[in-house]
Amino acid sequence: MKRHLVLFISALSLTPAAAYGQLVGLADDIMVISKGVTNRGAGHKTTALGASPGSMAAPFGYEPGGRDDVLGEAAEPARSRARVAGGRTSTLSAAAHRNGAALRSRAAPHPQRRTMRPSPSTPHTPPPLYGLLELPTSEVEGPPHGMTLDQAIVRLLKANPDLRSKRYELPQARADVKTASQRPNPLYFLSANNVPYQPYSTGRWGAMQYSPSFVQPFDVGDKRGARTKAASHVVRVLEAQYQNAERLAVHELYLAYTDVIVARETLRYAEVSLAGAKALFEASRGPARDQPPSESDQLHLTIQYETARLDVDRARGELIRSKHHLGTLLAIPRASAARLEIRGRLRPPEPPLPGKEDLVRMALALRPDVQAYRLGIGRAQADAHVARKERFDDIFVVYSPFQFQYNVPIGKQDVTSFSLGLMGSIPIYDRNQGEILRADTNVAQSRAASAAIEAEVAAEVETALVEYSDSREAVERIERSILPASERAKLIAYQKHQTGNASTTEYLFALRDRNEVVRQYRDALIRHRRSMLQLNTAVGRRVLP
Repeated sequence: MKRHLVLFISALSLTPAAAYGQLVGLADDIMVISKGVTNRGAGHKTTALGASPGSMAAPFGYEPGGRDDVLGEAAEPARSRARVAGGRTSTLSAAAHRNGAALRSRAAPHPQRRTMRPSPSTPHTPPPLYGLLELPTSEVEGPPHGMTLDQAIVRLLKANPDLRSKRYELPQARADVKTASQRPNPLYFLSANNVPYQPYSTGRWGAMQYSPSFVQPFDVGDKRGARTKAASHVVRVLEAQYQNAERLAVHELYLAYTDVIVARETLRYAEVSLAGAKALFEASRGPARDQPPSESDQLHLTIQYETARLDVDRARGELIRSKHHLGTLLAIPRASAARLEIRGRLRPPEPPLPGKEDLVRMALALRPDVQAYRLGIGRAQADAHVARKERFDDIFVVYSPFQFQYNVPIGKQDVTSFSLGLMGSIPIYDRNQGEILRADTNVAQSRAASAAIEAEVAAEVETALVEYSDSREAVERIERSILPASERAKLIAYQKHQTGNASTTEYLFALRDRNEVVRQYRDALIRHRRSMLQLNTAVGRRVLP
């Protein structure tokens, strides 16, 4: 841009006739300068929140023959590529637990494809299974001073480092609106024309000229207003994208928060199991009975007792790791995260749900990613409006208020004058037809993308609702029939063992069957709790606790 301006000034420093000839010849250069100024702050196609709907950003991850960073993923193995649905780098996702891996991989399969589309519901990876589990007498909600899920969400939205970094996209977009609304500055130049190598005289006819000149571009068709409206549409799209980033971050918090509850309950299960194994182990080593256990039974009891101790240690370690992950999401130091207490249950009370059609309508009305794509249509239309305004370039008024011609060397009187000129381009060949066609196509593409996201959201809600219903039925069936039957079978085996009608090994086999039922019940509770939270994410609001 500076090179064009220097050429422009130099060309106007020749002679008046030559200067205005060069002025006409360099019209394109002046227009390039003007467009470079007025196009500052145009809406960015890609931000930290992902590709902006309606921005004409390529929807494909890799453009064959293009200039995409194909080696970017492998060239920087130390740089985090984990994202929350679109972020290039994400503290939130980079520190995420293994349980969030499936969500992140679906949300951003390629660094170039950073849409804000929701991830479909899939089964969540459960925590590691433990060898010995037994049901506690009741579920513990946690200490009264523990952090509730509502409190965790409030802290996440305020303190999460990834969301905090993405939040800066909004003031940057508002700054672009201000930039787009600015009028172009006038250009000025000072010229000294016809400066001789040797002095002029009556024998060497000539006269030097000096003049200041100003060039003011004038907007034709209110392109500045159209650019300002387009930039305002970008702000609204980014606001919806940021709200969707919050929605996905809350879902990540759901998983981490549930992991802590699961780890805490697993520790309680393991501790109850250890108490039973210890009592059985110590009873076998007590005073001699009518029929002391065999060496094989004693070995089995020892193995079960030591395994239960090991499982308690592993459960404690899993609880600490889960708290560290939750602390990372909430920007809590690791030293404090290990002491974090939460207040919540694995199976809270469930209010009645609206019908499927009501949930789908609710999601289509509330989901910020759906709103972003709908607003993207307006942005695409605004860009098309700008493209039509760009058919006519600015006109340039050239004004020299004072021109001085020095005629003393040739014995004549000095002359002062002024000049006024008008310059523009004639739209014969280039009337921005290509950009107009591209912008119109982008409007159609944005409408198609919006329809696709609405269908995807409706399918996601239905899938989440099916998962919720299935998991709830599984929990109720286990509670209604399987748990009582397994408890009765364990009691019968215990009575037989006490009366000497069953060996210790047979009793341990009965405990193993009971342990498998308890494990299934725990996994069913975990699946059901996560299905409740997944349904909240799919709908875009908390319809379940």
